[in-house]
Amino acid sequence: MNDHAFRLGVAATFTADPLAEPLRFWLAEAGLGGGPAFAPYGQVFPALLDPGDVFGGPGAVAVLVRAEDLIQGDGPAAVGAADSVDAADAADAADAVVADLVAALRTSARGTRVPHVLVVCPPSPGGGAHAAHARLTAGVAKRLADDPAVSVLDGAEPYEPGGVVAGRAGGGGPQRDGDGGHDEGDGVHDAFADRTGNIPYTERYFAALAGAIVRRAHAMRTPRPKVIVADCDGTLWDGVVGEDGPDGVEIGPARLEVWHELARQVEAGRLLCLSSKNDEDDVRAVFARHPELPIGLDRITATRIGWGAKSAALRSLADELNLGLDSFVFLDDSPVECAEVRAACPEALTLRLPADPAEAAAFLRNCWPLDVTTVTATDRDRTRLYQEERRRDRARSEMSLADFFATLDLRVTITPVGPEHEARAVQLAGRTNQFNLSGERSPGGERHVVAVGDRFGDYGVVGLTAVRQDGDTLRVDAFLLSCRALGRGVEHRMLAHLGALAAGRGLSRVALAFRESARNRPARDFLDGLPSVREDGEGVVWYVLDAGAAAAVAYVPGSRTAAAEPTATEPEPQPGTEPAVPAGEPQAGGPADWARIERIATRLTSAGAALDAMRHDRPRIGPVDGASPVEASVMRWWAELLDTPPASVDDGFFELGGHSLRLVQFMARVRAEYGVELPFDTLYTTSFTVAQVAKVIEERQLAQAGDEELAGLLDELAGLSEEEIDALLSAGDG
Repeated sequence: MNDHAFRLGVAATFTADPLAEPLRFWLAEAGLGGGPAFAPYGQVFPALLDPGDVFGGPGAVAVLVRAEDLIQGDGPAAVGAADSVDAADAADAADAVVADLVAALRTSARGTRVPHVLVVCPPSPGGGAHAAHARLTAGVAKRLADDPAVSVLDGAEPYEPGGVVAGRAGGGGPQRDGDGGHDEGDGVHDAFADRTGNIPYTERYFAALAGAIVRRAHAMRTPRPKVIVADCDGTLWDGVVGEDGPDGVEIGPARLEVWHELARQVEAGRLLCLSSKNDEDDVRAVFARHPELPIGLDRITATRIGWGAKSAALRSLADELNLGLDSFVFLDDSPVECAEVRAACPEALTLRLPADPAEAAAFLRNCWPLDVTTVTATDRDRTRLYQEERRRDRARSEMSLADFFATLDLRVTITPVGPEHEARAVQLAGRTNQFNLSGERSPGGERHVVAVGDRFGDYGVVGLTAVRQDGDTLRVDAFLLSCRALGRGVEHRMLAHLGALAAGRGLSRVALAFRESARNRPARDFLDGLPSVREDGEGVVWYVLDAGAAAAVAYVPGSRTAAAEPTATEPEPQPGTEPAVPAGEPQAGGPADWARIERIATRLTSAGAALDAMRHDRPRIGPVDGASPVEASVMRWWAELLDTPPASVDDGFFELGGHSLRLVQFMARVRAEYGVELPFDTLYTTSFTVAQVAKVIEERQLAQAGDEELAGLLDELAGLSEEEIDALLSAGDG
């Protein structure tokens, strides 16, 4: 595998090899490429604690566990079989496993610096592990809730790739076989393959699981859009308000689901804007006539309603919000409007919504770029924050620069990072690009967060520093600030705080690490305005100031040079400061992405659809003259399972590339379709051909049918009296 290709490291407490093909499929569909690399069977903790080659390289890590496997001996806290301990001991064992697993995941995430996805997979039905599963899932989810590097999926709700639940393991409905497991009809468990090869799940479930894993890894690795611009006619309501009037458009239950999906995006921190070719009064009237809508005009960040090109509307919104078009998603039902925006604004992600409202809502649920993994308090307040920024802009335009800053009442609070700040600190390090001096995404050392407010409202936590002491120098490995707070003097107060910190500790110098990128010119401009000297380091340039000079840094409005003495005024905002995606990461959208995203959102919304797509790419076989129906089924299954499809009924399983794992999967299909189990002495003969295995299936079906007929006669005789039996025998003699 190419050292730079995406690698998905996989470790599991059971045989996870059936994930290989669906993982490759979903990685390709998501545009990530590459493929999986599997840790040795059952070696979850060793792989996490010593990542090595499996978890090394770019990509992500997926860890799949079953509670019953961990408690029975795969983890440091294993205590023995679940049915050998009482409830209290089982709870203690589960809690110990949670602690061990969380610690190992965090160790691996810190060491590899790639996203980790933990899947707590469904327990075996009837195995008594459901309570342990619930406790394990809840425990890891709680402890990792604020850790953006590790995401938890509950596999007891088998995820379809689009987030649709195929069925709940252990729930009512599916029948159970004789050993207490679900039959293959539940779409999740495969009791036969589990007994035979420790492959606990069906091919369908593995396909769904692979989609869920890749989708979550995609969300954790790929920059998320910040702005959604929605059309109105045919998107937010059915009808044309300019023709039908505000009372004539319809927002039925299905269309209302589109609104609810957009409301969830707003609650997760996305800015929602409108772009519609209509009269603004008509659009506002629709909102006024529908108070049941989950989104009112007060939650719309900005609008562009008029008769100009929608690409011009997007560019205007980007200017107003001070955000790059590469952070925009445009939604419209019109293919013409979508084509116009794609041509004129290729940086934005333009998606065509289906005309049917139910399909449109499903599209939004299945749209991977709109997935959210972590929601912070700042995310929930983002619409309000941008609305307050617009009020600042209006106030700034109505008075002189000096008067504006004199009345701004800027408040900057700098505090050590606490547990309540952790998620936001990691988010800032991962998302801030323009004013990020070093580009460090996982800064260590002593960290401080910066919260800002003024007379218009609170910005929230917008800045982060990370420092360490090196001799007589306070080295600043990370110094970053959200673009929303740039140009107000916040960055200068941050540096002054570091200067005071260094002086208070008896240090004589402050050194700021700088790594130039394509997007951090504002950070370079700030450094060039400081009274500093440059020192070259390994892969970094250090801007070095005397501690006293750093403590005295301030900014004079209208000047690009830091003042020698603090002043009471603040800087003018710098134009054009747009957040950008991390260097080297794929964009959230773009001209090459929209077709792929629309395909997933419309055609690959279930495990069944994914399986059909995978099988479509496999070699196909045509009808074989003289093949029986059973032989035809065997040939079809081998074509799906093996690298080389059979050409005749005389082809052998192992000669076509079969191995023990594929053999178990084939046996499971035979059992599910024909209700018989193949004997191992037949399976491991060198003449294991299509014709031979088909003959064995037919023979065992006949034998099983004879056994069932005999059992039925015996049951009938058992219900007869002695007199009735004598009468039957006498009739037979006669």
